[in-house]
Amino acid sequence: MFVALNWPADVTKRAASPAAKFGADGPVVWETWKNARGEVFRSDGKDPGDWLDLPAVVASRNAADVDPRPLQQIARDNQLGIFQPAFDPLAAINQINETRLNKEAYEFVRSKTLYNRDGQNALAKAGELTISFPLPAKEIKAQWRVISEADKPRYHWTTLRQGNTTIIFGLTALHITTKDLPNWFWATFEHVDNPTRPGNEPWMLESRDSFACPAAPYNCNLAPSGIGLQGTKWAFFRLRGTQTDFVDSRGNITLLANSQPEGGFQKSSSCITCHARATIGASGNDRLQVFMPNGESANGPPDSNWFVTKDANGKSILRYTQLDFVWSLFRAQPKQ
Repeated sequence: MFVALNWPADVTKRAASPAAKFGADGPVVWETWKNARGEVFRSDGKDPGDWLDLPAVVASRNAADVDPRPLQQIARDNQLGIFQPAFDPLAAINQINETRLNKEAYEFVRSKTLYNRDGQNALAKAGELTISFPLPAKEIKAQWRVISEADKPRYHWTTLRQGNTTIIFGLTALHITTKDLPNWFWATFEHVDNPTRPGNEPWMLESRDSFACPAAPYNCNLAPSGIGLQGTKWAFFRLRGTQTDFVDSRGNITLLANSQPEGGFQKSSSCITCHARATIGASGNDRLQVFMPNGESANGPPDSNWFVTKDANGKSILRYTQLDFVWSLFRAQPKQ
């Protein structure tokens, strides 16, 4: 899957380019997917249109189309009351972040009118307990950091246009989620430079990659051989781990963290449990908070009381409709 999604793309078809060589510069498959910011969830709440509609896929980014920080970091600061300076579009940007949905996920969002708050509120007010994305649905979250011209051979890179300035960014973190399993399949990758990158946290959880590291404890810090990574920029990425369930076969809580988006709470991070809290309130508008009151990630099995409570007579009352682990739906705006 890592190779397939990072294969060079035919940007006109928003698909893989069979004639391209793996590791070539330029947009890869997931970069042709629809950007959650603006392309899926418009500021006016209107239908974002057909999959192949404009805007066209371009190799460079605009500052207005990316997030200056991982949204979970912003949500955590807001929840803990940590002051955040107002975003200055003219200030120097040292990282960019984006979330993208593949065609099947995008078309499901359109078919259920989940691209605006009105559609999500209607779903909740109708008493729906949950929604279910189709099996081929996929979503990625990517984090990029500023790199130098000399760094480019070791990175998948892009550029960002900020006024009259063009800045080079290297891909440093990549979350991949797929609906192959009922609770989704979760995988996270980091560039090998991340633990020593200035301003970045070290890796607080050991990597687990039994494909690259055949002997326990599976944290050999190597790229897997035999799948075409050697000699390419992708050999500098490491699988930090995967997640398929809230607990293992013995009931131990599973954790998964990426040092960039989960910086500050790596040791409590569970992608699957955090995303289980992606919801819309039964009365409309409100959602479960991303984090627990202490600013740590929820982990382990979800609490059924998050979603349904009981009245004095024991009757179940819906509190929140679960949005099938897709936090990006919170970006939806009211229809204008």
